[in-house]
Amino acid sequence: MIPAKLPAGLEQPGVYVTLVSGSDPGLSTPSKTCLIWGYKTTGYPGATDAPVSAISQGQVASDFGPSSMLAQRYAAARAQQPYGAEILLLPLSEPAGGTASAITITIEGEPASGVLSAATAAASADTVWLGMRGRGVWVDFKKGDTFAAIAAAIETKWADLASAPAALVRVGAALTLTAPHKGAFDNGAVECSFVSKGTSGVAASVGTVTVAGVAGGVGTVQLKLGRSTPTVAIAGGETAVQTGNKLLAAINGSSYPVRLAQPSVATGVLTVFFVNGRAVRPLGFSSTETGIAPQTVTDAFGTQGVGVPAISAALSNLSAYDVAIKSWAPFWTQVAELGSLATHIEAQALVPLQKGQNAVIGTTVPFADLAATNLATSTSPRLESSTRYPIVWAQLAPNADWEFNVRLCAAIAGEEYQGRNWNGFEFLGAEDAPLVPIHPADRPTLDPDEQNAAIATYRTAPVTVNSAGRLAITWGGNSYKPKGFKDAKLRKIATQITIDYLRSDLRNYLESRLGSASPGGAKKIKVLSEPRTAYSTTPEEVKKLVFVWMKRADDADLFDGAEAKKGAIEAAVLVSPTRIDVNVPISPLADLDILSVVGVIE
Repeated sequence: MIPAKLPAGLEQPGVYVTLVSGSDPGLSTPSKTCLIWGYKTTGYPGATDAPVSAISQGQVASDFGPSSMLAQRYAAARAQQPYGAEILLLPLSEPAGGTASAITITIEGEPASGVLSAATAAASADTVWLGMRGRGVWVDFKKGDTFAAIAAAIETKWADLASAPAALVRVGAALTLTAPHKGAFDNGAVECSFVSKGTSGVAASVGTVTVAGVAGGVGTVQLKLGRSTPTVAIAGGETAVQTGNKLLAAINGSSYPVRLAQPSVATGVLTVFFVNGRAVRPLGFSSTETGIAPQTVTDAFGTQGVGVPAISAALSNLSAYDVAIKSWAPFWTQVAELGSLATHIEAQALVPLQKGQNAVIGTTVPFADLAATNLATSTSPRLESSTRYPIVWAQLAPNADWEFNVRLCAAIAGEEYQGRNWNGFEFLGAEDAPLVPIHPADRPTLDPDEQNAAIATYRTAPVTVNSAGRLAITWGGNSYKPKGFKDAKLRKIATQITIDYLRSDLRNYLESRLGSASPGGAKKIKVLSEPRTAYSTTPEEVKKLVFVWMKRADDADLFDGAEAKKGAIEAAVLVSPTRIDVNVPISPLADLDILSVVGVIE
């Protein structure tokens, strides 16, 4: 009921009619909190292992470091949801005994037909872009500038980046990018491209592949280059130079994300160069030899990050947090730590805590790697056993996986309509949180249909580039494995969000009418006769209240079929004379995923 707003102190008798437009069904305000996990930079004053409110980008930068993972995740969340979501940060210290990932990029001559250049300076003026996760610098250089001078100019501009994605150290013409924190996490892809596309005689290398020894038998060498895995057949007795020549011909003869070059007098050592316009994760490149021992192929692409986040103290502190945090954004994909997170969330969802919380997970691995570590099935408890864990899969996106899931996390928290269908959800970028489209060669294939397999087999939400050129989720679902037709709609993000909200709203609604806040205060129970005052209620009155609540939810398109399911409401005193047990049908709407139309030719 909506009371009329009459002037204060009105005493004159009469009938006064006011009009109300745009009224709502009276549902309670949903939770709008988003929890962002992330590393802080060592030496900054912000405390760790407990949630803290984020007020502004400046505050986050000053407390946890402008180049910290927390600061960059906060910027991404605000780019997606500038208003609406209440953002909490959960700062973690980086692994004390860990290692930061590092990649070395060397400015050198543009190879010709797979042969290394002997040049030491630019043949003509050009502009180079060095970037990671869309953050980087454009640098102009002149004809005659040495490669070391070009690298020095990049170093100077990089130092002015407000929130650099990596620390840069130069030695001669070599630039080493080191992740801002220790630990094994995705720090995004790196790109080094030249506007002239090589005509200035300047290029950039990112590693080496070294063949040694003679092949002892017939076999293969497979190079894993992102989603591409070219395989080269090797005959027994082939030398390192012969195998190296075969690798060079195979890689340079197709549209792979990198290219190879070797000295004019081949030695079996191949230098790996960037391809203009391609962002790559060279730390994910590797070689595998089969049947050719003792010949070996050794790849060198930098230093892998080592170390996992310590989350037990943070989870303990969250247990004492008395408010449900609607959506969480972890930054890791390690199985043990995801299992600990899931264990906590599932325990907190049970009575009496009843916290409706959901964790959005991100990954950018190639499709083939989804099978190697199936996140839905590899954790304990299995993520596929719950509806609370959307897994966003952005195959080889230039941005880090934790820049995607934090955006969806913020959007879920800030969304007004709790039943929103998340199919087609678009990710948004900003100047301090840029988004880079996935290269066409790195997107999921249509034949075979990798997106469909990612949904059906690995229960991930694929990200691709839509017709408007924006990064978007194809299917807004979670990791749940349904048992049949009846629970199939639980696969979608919206269903669990709606159920959590309906449970919370029903609890608030019944407490306001039957609890201490209701007229007459907390109620007494009458079973054999009707209530005569506001001090008591009956199971039958509880049933009526529940139906009114169902109608309100139905009017908000959060419940399907209040009238049809009225008869399913049950209430009775069964277990204790001080307890009324109520059975309430919960019927959230299903997402419209597929519209199948048959055109009949007449």
